[in-house]
Amino acid sequence: MAEIVFGVGSSHSPLLTLTPEQWDLRTAADRVNPAHPYRGRDYTFDELADLRKGENLALQNTLDVRQERDRRNQTHLDNLADQIKQADLDVFIIIGDDQYEIFMPDHIPSFVVYNGETVFHQALAGARQAAFNESRTASSKGYMPDEDMEFDGAADLANHIATSLTGEEFDVGVSDWMPDGEYGANGIPHAFGFFYRRLMNDLKGYSKIRTIPIFINTFFPPNQPTVGRVLNFGRAIGRAVRAYDEDLRVGFAASGGFSHFVIDEDLDRRLLKAIEERDEATLRAEPESSFQSGTSEIKNWIAAMGATEGTGLEFDLVDYIPCYRSEAGTGNAMAFGLWK
Repeated sequence: MAEIVFGVGSSHSPLLTLTPEQWDLRTAADRVNPAHPYRGRDYTFDELADLRKGENLALQNTLDVRQERDRRNQTHLDNLADQIKQADLDVFIIIGDDQYEIFMPDHIPSFVVYNGETVFHQALAGARQAAFNESRTASSKGYMPDEDMEFDGAADLANHIATSLTGEEFDVGVSDWMPDGEYGANGIPHAFGFFYRRLMNDLKGYSKIRTIPIFINTFFPPNQPTVGRVLNFGRAIGRAVRAYDEDLRVGFAASGGFSHFVIDEDLDRRLLKAIEERDEATLRAEPESSFQSGTSEIKNWIAAMGATEGTGLEFDLVDYIPCYRSEAGTGNAMAFGLWK
């Protein structure tokens, strides 16, 4: 039988792929964004700056602080990369979200299991490259390979998971290729590309690993699954894997989070503690308004928590690093964790 032996969670922010001096490329977008969700309502940048002026967040946005936090981030990413490789996995299931990269507003499923024989990882080129601004171009090196690549999928296990989920009354979509997007043919979205590129070095040195991307629409109303639904979805995936009749070492990844594009350290610490303690009541009690915009990606971690339930794996928070890029509190709180 397949065995779940490992889990990892990592933020995938552009701040992890840009230099600290380049973080202001993202701040420029923050300043013109008309609606920043924060604690149940939307704010303009100026409204946020006024609301949070008592926190003196400018002190956390100096270049020295940015550089120190970037060093910590990169050290942890290198460590997670080593941990993934040492886990000696046969199949790696990556739970992430899409942000209008392959699923457009005309069709955004709540859940999708990718069941292709291969996973296409596309280089930045053509119409996409021409359309990217300076910030997206600079950060793309952390998500996209230098040339188009294909990695092995695990279609049989993916189909087994989809069949099992359907039997448990999850209306799950499947896809065996990356649908065309705004710029034509598509590779795997950035939530997954970050793992392939930054944490797995384009799978160089991996002789046997196969991957299954699983999508949760954390980001876009009106069909964002609730925390409870996501937790149960993860549990159902875990049961399906453990019931698969083949000797496989299987690992899970949670991609994204924590709070962004407005950092809320209280929220993050509360939810990370709940994940560590498998405190379902606290997770379910958090209002859905807390899980909007980039902060919604915390649900990918909650799904991974569900998938590792009953395996004997325990969650260890490697580090939590709030990376501010403005006095308004915009930025990305980074989190790195392991289920071992």
